[in-house]
Amino acid sequence: MEYDTILSDYLGEYGRFQKLTIFCMAVLATPVGMHSMAMAFLGAVPEHHCHLLGRSDSVSAAPHLALPGELAPTWLDYMHTLNDSIPLEKDANEEWTHSKCERYHNNVTANDLDSLAYNKSKLQCTDGWVYDKRLYSSSVVTEFDLVCDRAWLRELAQAIYMLGVSFGAMFSGALSDRFGRRPTLLGSIVLLLIFGVATAFASHYVIFVVLRFFVGAVAVGLYYTAFVLGMEVLGQSKRTMYGMVVTLFLVGGYIGLGVIAYLTRDWMKLQLAISVPVTVFLTYYWIAFESPRWLLANGRTVEAREVIDRAAKINKVEIPEKVYELMNENIHFNEDVGPYETTQRVYNVLDLVRTPNMRKNTFIVAFSWFVCTAAYYGLSLGSAELPGDPYLNYILSSCTEIFAILVAWATMDRWGRKPPVIAALILAGLSCGATAGVPKDLWMVSTGLAMVGRFGVSVAFDILPLYSAEIFPTVVRNMGIGAVSMVARAGGILAPFVSLLGKSWAPLPLVIFGIMCFLDGVAILTIPETLGVPLPDTLEEAENLGNCRIVQTVDKVVTVPTEEKTEILDKVTSV
Repeated sequence: MEYDTILSDYLGEYGRFQKLTIFCMAVLATPVGMHSMAMAFLGAVPEHHCHLLGRSDSVSAAPHLALPGELAPTWLDYMHTLNDSIPLEKDANEEWTHSKCERYHNNVTANDLDSLAYNKSKLQCTDGWVYDKRLYSSSVVTEFDLVCDRAWLRELAQAIYMLGVSFGAMFSGALSDRFGRRPTLLGSIVLLLIFGVATAFASHYVIFVVLRFFVGAVAVGLYYTAFVLGMEVLGQSKRTMYGMVVTLFLVGGYIGLGVIAYLTRDWMKLQLAISVPVTVFLTYYWIAFESPRWLLANGRTVEAREVIDRAAKINKVEIPEKVYELMNENIHFNEDVGPYETTQRVYNVLDLVRTPNMRKNTFIVAFSWFVCTAAYYGLSLGSAELPGDPYLNYILSSCTEIFAILVAWATMDRWGRKPPVIAALILAGLSCGATAGVPKDLWMVSTGLAMVGRFGVSVAFDILPLYSAEIFPTVVRNMGIGAVSMVARAGGILAPFVSLLGKSWAPLPLVIFGIMCFLDGVAILTIPETLGVPLPDTLEEAENLGNCRIVQTVDKVVTVPTEEKTEILDKVTSV
């Protein structure tokens, strides 16, 4: 007997057991969201200038200090007092501003120590930098001086984090499919706590980026393992709700990060504040169950029965003994596929591309993740540079994700998975591409089009995890999600470099992202719809997804090829 039949006929698709499980799994997305966006404040770049010997660092570093009764001067007002020491230069907007990386060589001549003849040649900041501490008391940028000729190290730190996410997605998926959801989940919680706390005490840049690599690896492993485990205990009617709830908790982590960063304003305190609370999730050792669907798919019927019995007690229902007998019979011999293939076989990543339909679906889903990740991070790069308070801007920008989630939620069960994803990606593509025809003086129109593009990408990104999980079969589901997530992080690594192309032509990055989104929307037309379709458990069921009809009998769910459906349905009806 299939797990979907047990849910619908006996256990219940949305009982107390399912509610507790999906809440416990969804809440794990909150710390993951905080860590994934942490570099927005850990790597914050405050205003700065070269350190000038002979000047008080306390005055230079704190221009907001003023005499009693006086208004605190702005950084610009403060910089005007350094006109004799800091040269002016044009910034990217062709406006004059004080240099952040050069100073005048103001040395008194050796022949006349009393003269005021200065040599006005320019020098690099050989004595370090002074930072404006009004918004950020410290960050890794100020800690390790990641500015000027070392500014690329800040981008490298984020790229290495995304590289860690790529490796974590792949290896955690393989571990989860091989050894189970629960061991991978518990291991990820412990490692996230260890590496997260250790990052706060990194005393060197190299140590910091290495630890961030491991934080990214275990955070994504925790997220996707929890996502898959929660989805596998639910019936098909509640999958959409669960996917959106997980995303809401993830966005809650984004918003919580902004609030904590505003309250702490110190990178070490912030890192500890988002890492130490993970200690609470160590209690999952006693409350987290293994996925009964995974246990059945791997022929572990004894353990599956234990989990189902505990779920039945929580839901206050009874499972007839006949259900377990049919479940055991189905494990030993499946009438449609012969001997049950999961009792002996060990699966690997090649199973994702071994057959034609699985190969096509895997490649298109991976391409979709790559495009959405690249476009999302690319369109978000300039959010921190918007005028106004950076903390408020970040929080408000994160809140817009909630609207995208609600739109995705409202459309997924009404129109299916494919139509809203295709519409959102094509909207994003057309919006981003249209910026190429907007004149420079209408910058507000370009900004609006870019925000529409980001909204479209966000809607697609909210649907993709659930859509992808419904396409991959149980035996390789976590491995499939991990593989496409690894490809997605390549898009995240690529995004900053695409944005650099804007130096040659400002709209070029948006045009590139727009073309990618449009092509992705067209490509998704070729993969099957999954709304209302039971989760595929075996490779054969996944291969026939979209080419077959699911017929539910008394004891199990049978995969029926389209060309044979009439004959077999007649036989089922006769029985």
